[in-house]
Amino acid sequence: MALAETHATQGDSAAGHGATGEPSVSSSLEHLVAGSQGVITKRIDLALLEGQDLLSRTLQRAALAAFGMVLAAGAWFAVAACLVLLVIQTPNPVVRLAVFGLLNAAGALGLIALAMRGRPQTPAPATDNASSSSEEP
Repeated sequence: MALAETHATQGDSAAGHGATGEPSVSSSLEHLVAGSQGVITKRIDLALLEGQDLLSRTLQRAALAAFGMVLAAGAWFAVAACLVLLVIQTPNPVVRLAVFGLLNAAGALGLIALAMRGRPQTPAPATDNASSSSEEP
């Protein structure tokens, strides 16, 4: 850790404190300011490094989650297509595509229902007008 250098000014030595070995008030303040600036600079650098690390980890996790979702969608479509080809024995591709679409729609509706069920319902805030009108005779 490099400490900030303090330079003695002509006023410091002319004040007569140089002979007693005590630093003058101005050189002490200069040393205090230089040290404080060093501490603040290091804290800012540390905060920037932590922010960059957090951003990097967040972007990496988001990319992995997105890739996982693409793979899951591909697996879902492969399983759904396999199920449709095994269950529907008619050679008509229109019927097979319709069943495939219905199977995917049912899966999507199930996921939406699951997502909506997990979200807490927030009650509507009461307005002042409604409470004052109910109190009047």
